[in-house]
Amino acid sequence: MIRRRSGTPAPPSDRSNPVELVDRPAETRLRWRILTPAEIGRVRTAFAELELDTDDAEERAFARQAGQAFVVVYATGMRRGELLGLRWARVRLADPEGPSLRIEETFVRDGIDTPKSVASERTISLGPVAAEALYARYADTAYQDDTERVFCHPETGGPFDRKRYADTLRAALKRAGIEGRVRPFYDGRHTAITNAAAAGVSPVALQAGAGHSDMSTTQRYIDLAGVRFRDEAELAERRMFGALESDEIGPHDGPHDE
Repeated sequence: MIRRRSGTPAPPSDRSNPVELVDRPAETRLRWRILTPAEIGRVRTAFAELELDTDDAEERAFARQAGQAFVVVYATGMRRGELLGLRWARVRLADPEGPSLRIEETFVRDGIDTPKSVASERTISLGPVAAEALYARYADTAYQDDTERVFCHPETGGPFDRKRYADTLRAALKRAGIEGRVRPFYDGRHTAITNAAAAGVSPVALQAGAGHSDMSTTQRYIDLAGVRFRDEAELAERRMFGALESDEIGPHDGPHDE
């Protein structure tokens, strides 16, 4: 029999749970930098200016490709690995049903991989702006075979230089007067999905386009859109209460913010 020394706490009984004695760590808050449509427009303009400002042909070509990548990320909400792994065989710009691309491969940790989940393997419909950016990318690149990467090293066709893209994006953000940290791919994805939610895209379509495995993830974007986008809320009120003429409610009626 083992004797305890005087003053030594007794060991917990078999029925106690040591986990209950541990403080639960605080939940990490999501801190996404969501660009507004006006900010996105300014960044696109800044990319074009960066392209024109240099006399170096290689720098000009990369700035142009970086601007195209920005448009595709912010238009589709693609993950970084999905953009880096995209090949021309998966891009359908002349599809009679409308331009689209298919996510079937990713490039993660400097290697080819499968999509994150079954839901991540998906087809994304493209709007005219994203389709135009991809048309321009195809015209610009020397690597047009089906097996070649859409976004790639301009001289070798190898993986797209994501660090250089991040540096170029920072330069465009600074020129556009946008302060604070904007993560090159993560915040682009968050911005795309949140703005789509604010525009009224259905939850099911949001989930499918984003490649989320469950609706709870998509719901976070819907909630954020509902909190953040006041302009859309005002548009919704105009639609619902459009019968109220401006002279029925004066400009000074109702509560005021001091």
